[in-house]
Amino acid sequence: MKDKELSKKEKLEQENFLLESKIILKGGDIHRCSDIDPEIENQFMKNIIAFEEAELKPLYEIIDVNPDDFPPAEKLSKDEINSKFNLLIKCFEDQGFSYDVSDKVPVEVSYRFLTEDYLHEPHEVLPDNFGWHIDGCSGDCPSCFQVNYCDSVNDIWTPEELKKEQKRRLLEG
Repeated sequence: MKDKELSKKEKLEQENFLLESKIILKGGDIHRCSDIDPEIENQFMKNIIAFEEAELKPLYEIIDVNPDDFPPAEKLSKDEINSKFNLLIKCFEDQGFSYDVSDKVPVEVSYRFLTEDYLHEPHEVLPDNFGWHIDGCSGDCPSCFQVNYCDSVNDIWTPEELKKEQKRRLLEG
């Protein structure tokens, strides 16, 4: 049967099969669910492939900012930190990133995290239809910048275990 004889639904099913095969060949695992709309499944698999094949760049390049425009927090007044933080959040938002950490985290702590660490980390360069959600949680409480403001840490670590692990890492440094 020639391709032009396939229905739109059959073409989509064929493309989904090929996308699934590509993901599996790269070591991925797709669990099919017959309840998912084939068009949604198609976009989902395309997103997986785009993410896996994306080029890596430092985040500051992706959001098109110069890290030097965001001086260390200790060189800024409280008002300057707030202003620079808000500017940086606007730059993130303009590129499809949302920043959502606990309101308990002081702006200075968030600013330090973003400017000293996050901006310099490699990230995937993704198409415009992708969005990023920055919650600051790496899942590694002992090294987390917001551990002192987190509601979940005590569900995972006792205070003694957390301090012991933080001390151990500091000594390994």
